[in-house]
Amino acid sequence: MYSAGSMALKHDKRAQCGHWQQVVPVRGRATDASAILAFMGCFIHGCNSLGECFPNTAQTGEYTCTAFRTQPKLANTPARGMTYCSNQASASRHGSMSLTACMALCKSMNCQFIQYDCNTDCWLLDSCGTYELSTCGSSTYFRDLTWGVVSATQPQPGACFPNTAQTGEFTCTGNMYCSNQASASKHGFMSLTACMALCKSMSCQFIQYDCNTDCWLLDSCGTYELSTCGSSTYFRDLTWGVVSATQPQPGACFPNTAQTGEYTCTGNMYCSNQASASKHGSMSLTVCMALCKTMNCQFIQYDCNTDCWLLDNCGTYAISTCGSSLYHNTLFNTPTMTSIAPVLTAPVPVPAPPPSDDSGVVVLTSIGGGLSVVILGMLGIFLRRLRAKRQMAAVTPVTPMPTDSPDRSKPARVRVSQMDEEAESKAKPLSDATAESLPDNWGRKIGSKQDLTFDDLVYVPHADLNVFQTLLNKTYRPIPTQDRPCPNKKCDKQKGGCPCVQRGGDPGLPTGYQLMRVIRVEDSGMFDRYVKRRSDIRRKRGSCKPPDSQFFTAAAMEHDAAMKSALGSVDDDTNEVFLWHGTQIRKGLAIAQDDFDLSFAGSGAGTMYGKGLYFAESCTKADEYAKDEDDGHYEKIHAMLLCRVCVGNYHYVTDRDPSAIDHFHRGDTDSTIGDRAAAVHTYREIVVYDADQVYPEYLVLYKRLHKGQHAQPVSESRPFVLELPVYWLNVGKNPFTESFNVHYKVREKIRATLQRLAMGCSANKPRVVSARRVEDSSLWVRYIRKKSSLGNALDDRGEDKFKPPNELDGKPETGHSLTTSLLREKHTEDTVSLENIQYGLNEMLLWHGTDRAAATVIAEEGFLVLDAKHGRRFGNGVYLAEDLDKSLSYAPEVSGRRHVLLCRAVCGDMHYTEQHWESSADSTAKKNGKHSVLANPDGVGPREYVLFEEDQVYPEYLLEIES
Repeated sequence: MYSAGSMALKHDKRAQCGHWQQVVPVRGRATDASAILAFMGCFIHGCNSLGECFPNTAQTGEYTCTAFRTQPKLANTPARGMTYCSNQASASRHGSMSLTACMALCKSMNCQFIQYDCNTDCWLLDSCGTYELSTCGSSTYFRDLTWGVVSATQPQPGACFPNTAQTGEFTCTGNMYCSNQASASKHGFMSLTACMALCKSMSCQFIQYDCNTDCWLLDSCGTYELSTCGSSTYFRDLTWGVVSATQPQPGACFPNTAQTGEYTCTGNMYCSNQASASKHGSMSLTVCMALCKTMNCQFIQYDCNTDCWLLDNCGTYAISTCGSSLYHNTLFNTPTMTSIAPVLTAPVPVPAPPPSDDSGVVVLTSIGGGLSVVILGMLGIFLRRLRAKRQMAAVTPVTPMPTDSPDRSKPARVRVSQMDEEAESKAKPLSDATAESLPDNWGRKIGSKQDLTFDDLVYVPHADLNVFQTLLNKTYRPIPTQDRPCPNKKCDKQKGGCPCVQRGGDPGLPTGYQLMRVIRVEDSGMFDRYVKRRSDIRRKRGSCKPPDSQFFTAAAMEHDAAMKSALGSVDDDTNEVFLWHGTQIRKGLAIAQDDFDLSFAGSGAGTMYGKGLYFAESCTKADEYAKDEDDGHYEKIHAMLLCRVCVGNYHYVTDRDPSAIDHFHRGDTDSTIGDRAAAVHTYREIVVYDADQVYPEYLVLYKRLHKGQHAQPVSESRPFVLELPVYWLNVGKNPFTESFNVHYKVREKIRATLQRLAMGCSANKPRVVSARRVEDSSLWVRYIRKKSSLGNALDDRGEDKFKPPNELDGKPETGHSLTTSLLREKHTEDTVSLENIQYGLNEMLLWHGTDRAAATVIAEEGFLVLDAKHGRRFGNGVYLAEDLDKSLSYAPEVSGRRHVLLCRAVCGDMHYTEQHWESSADSTAKKNGKHSVLANPDGVGPREYVLFEEDQVYPEYLLEIES
């Protein structure tokens, strides 16, 4: 998981990520190639949660899940732990419980190891013995008993801090820094002891204690370079406590290490080509061997029995006069099955993964031998097919999320994020003639051919919502029919409706409808087809005869100028009219994205007038076919589509007539009006048999009212919003049951919108080179749950909104969030706008600068807030800014480009401070029931927002910026 507020992170340092360790498994023991191939199949296709390491618990960070990483795998992929302890017989067994509960129990009993047996049962141990492979998905968790109690003593500049008493596992080289420091995760100012504890928790291999103040963690160091500011490097011996640290006598060979046996020693010798060695200074032989493993060397020259020299080949052996010895790694480049499943008692270090690449190249680590060829070949074929099938631009990893969502589905734990381009090819451009017919209220200006292609869902502005509430009111009729389902699911279909929907019934017929939200559909391809079909009818029919009785919707518009302006004009010559169509929200969104499908015609209400698309002039009739969901976000929320329908020349009937469609097929008519109102005093229905005669222009969301309830004005500060952002391609999916994780390279139009937003948030002239939108169901579920809890807290107060930033700083006219102010000014409906967020919860758009690798990890895994003991300017939390320049200052420049995340952030009730430095601001805020800190240093800024929980932030856009 990404650490946004661990003891590692100072407020003004780049956020980085840790790497999980991992082991291939099999409780009971796996068999050679079959075990590895089974594991690879599981890796490729996605297993359930079996055998996977849970991330460090956010409240302590003291647990490390042990795993084995030397098996072949995709570059940057997350670890999966599948191990159990060899001395499990000595464990205390505590039965089935969540991992979080098991960790808490371990702490209370002061245990050292957890064996989370078969991914369900909690076993506690004081020691683990060796790791064995599990077949049922067990994982082991090592608990760092020194977490939070390390010394804060600082070393002197340029001097190596001595080995820490509690571990002795770090070897220091003074006045040096690492040549590949650019790959380091940088964690800011802290004591060296705290940095060492952090390194242990994140299983790093090297510390660069930068300028003797800042903690930088690396998996490999490269070569040592001379430091001018007092930096020191600390190599961590990951085998400390497993292999004896006793030094050999001069000229004597150190025995083969018990845990590997991979070195063969020749005493009193050195290499003739020692000049080509990489020289790493004085250290124990054990440390030198561990370093050799991490750098994949073939020979060690333990020079004069004190210094570590590493070589790829030795040349010839020459006699040493100072007690040197040579150690040949006999397993170099020839891995066997024992190297794939070794017996371990401590995590094995792994090289840092290479940086991600937009080219879509998938990097694999070789395991050697014939088996590696087979596995790599299988993976190569599979991945090429996957890339071709999905049109992937790249594949990046994601660490499994905590199982804090018991009611959501269980998608494969290893989620492969798909990189894709937002497809404009689905939307066909308008013809020049059709462009002239665009409704004025859409606000689209056609200035170039690029403007002719669009495919957007946008929220109707709050100022126009009253029009739709009025339309619901004016088209309501208090008439139940047999087509209204029993709301209690007790009664069969009955003529005139069951007793439960009659006046006085329980709950009775709805007495009206409370508007919740309206989404407008702006789709160039759909609209072009509709206008062409309307033009065909006009050419064929001339002026069509209107119905004897005006449609309810047409009558409402005729006498309401504001409604006519908000909905747009209609073509009376072709009997164009707005009509209702009841549906379920997700189906309505699918129609809005992909149009009506006549193959489903009649599936919801039969085919009384033939197989076609059925519409009503009364919202009460359409409501009979509207369905909510039993629970979740859309519980008690219903939907109707308000569609433009070109009725044209119609066939009029008053009774059931399935053969009415024949008139359309003969070319005599374009539709059917079934007037059951004239026959039995119910409703008129309008049926069309060509989907191009319908344009689903609005999706209207509402609640049913009963027994004297009255519609209220729609909240402006906390409007109802869709479960997913309205402009997402996955907007119609259920994130709890349909897992998705796609990073879309946005269209040029959206990139330009982000460019305008970036320019408005910067005093410089940043150029947005590229941008990806993150659509991730798991991260989003966490975010909307947090929003819901904050909304409930606001409801408990009986208030409509939390105090916004401009009311906190005493500057009501100018103190608004900068990004919020820009959203008010700019048309950003297809990206993010005020209509898409709930500013009553202080939800806003904020920036977070970091390096490319960390930004990618955040976009994949979300933020993680750990409890830092010191070093944070305004306490623990995720640090965000409205000022892009502030965020870019934390993003390292590589080839003239920087990376920044544009995040949704729900700040809730904010604690305001103008202190220059207030490290206890988070504690003060929490004591007062606040959810975040708004820090305005010295009252002059730039302001920073510190959010206490990672679920308060959703990293929605990943931008590459040229400054």
